[in-house]
Amino acid sequence: MFIFNQYIMKALSEVSRLHYKKHALVMAILLLICGACCLLFPFMAGMYLAYITGMMFMIFGFYTLYCLLVFRTQHWKSKLISAVFAIAWLLLGYSFIANPLVGMNSLSIVFCCLFIIGGASRIVSGFTMRGRAGAIWNVLIGVFDLLIAAIWLGLNTEQSYLFTTAFIGLEMIFSAGGFISLRKKLSLAQPKTLAMKDSQ
Repeated sequence: MFIFNQYIMKALSEVSRLHYKKHALVMAILLLICGACCLLFPFMAGMYLAYITGMMFMIFGFYTLYCLLVFRTQHWKSKLISAVFAIAWLLLGYSFIANPLVGMNSLSIVFCCLFIIGGASRIVSGFTMRGRAGAIWNVLIGVFDLLIAAIWLGLNTEQSYLFTTAFIGLEMIFSAGGFISLRKKLSLAQPKTLAMKDSQ
């Protein structure tokens, strides 16, 4: 994840700017390709996403077990919690790999919950900021988030699977746009040392 503001970008050296520009371009291309695949081939892309997510969960589970074996001096309560989490990660990962449809529907439930929480918090924030700039937009976006969550919850299993895949694809495309914008701003940002030389 890249976190930049205008001050950080201006303070970067030429080598650092070229480094981040290259990485931003690579990430933008990869995200565009993956996002396009999610939109053009939602069923296959959803299966691959479920497999990748399942493998990541299983890696987390095995790593937790590894840490449990390596750090044996922990208190028994810590060991118990680590073991429970490891088993949970492994079972969750296996469920994604064994049944991608169920796995993607689980992701859709998580996304719906996030939309509900985000929408409710935006509405509350909008009413709290009454009379200030952006308050109405907060309320409108919050209502829009709740509508998306309601539509998502109303879909059947296959529709939810396709909708989740399309949502992830759109998110990837928007993220690619963010990386392209970052690369453009890095190109426009002049290094601090060069700016000082030009002023002299």
